[in-house]
Amino acid sequence: MAELNEKYRKQMSEKQVLEDQASKTKKKINTARTLISSLTDERDRWAKFASEIGEQKRRLVGNCSLATAFISYCGPFNSEFRILLQNEYFIGDMKKKGVPVTPTLELTSFLVDEATVGEWNIQGLPKDDLSIQNGIMVTNSSRYPLLIDPQGQGQNWIQNKYAESIDPNRCIVTLTHPKFKDQFLKFCMEEGKTLVIEGIENEVDPMLDPVLEKQIQTRGKNMFIDVGGA
Repeated sequence: MAELNEKYRKQMSEKQVLEDQASKTKKKINTARTLISSLTDERDRWAKFASEIGEQKRRLVGNCSLATAFISYCGPFNSEFRILLQNEYFIGDMKKKGVPVTPTLELTSFLVDEATVGEWNIQGLPKDDLSIQNGIMVTNSSRYPLLIDPQGQGQNWIQNKYAESIDPNRCIVTLTHPKFKDQFLKFCMEEGKTLVIEGIENEVDPMLDPVLEKQIQTRGKNMFIDVGGA
């Protein structure tokens, strides 16, 4: 009886192990079935998304051309005229030439992400679409920006955005300052600081032309810009 009881105990133990394994396998099978069912439901959405990606790739050249044209030419104009240039001139011209482009492209979303816009807003840039467009032009243009800024919002944003590279006593100046070149322009260029020139009226001093045009001369490992001895 003792031997039979021991044998029975071992067999029941083995049975319990097998039952546990079977239970785990059954759970895995049910999980796999649920996953396969979910993937089947997502198949149509994925197929549609893949088709949209393909269409986006096809229109990428036109969309990039539209974005670069917007940054290059639309800066001086108000919101209404920017929309006119975008829809009537830029997109219209690409359609005539057969360049694929998204007719309803939102340039702000195409050129900058929401996180960057949120950071700009924290730095003082207004949240309206026109201000966001201006921020894109300032940060993406190859030329130095000239801001028509009667309310001072743009300057406030610039000073906050580049606060680490702006010394209020050495980097903010007017063109009429008697020591503009020696104490401000030269300092910012040599130290890699951001120079903010206030109160520009109808013309910019020709002394700044080499800087604005980035007439950089390379001598060995050093780079120079000639601003009349600066």
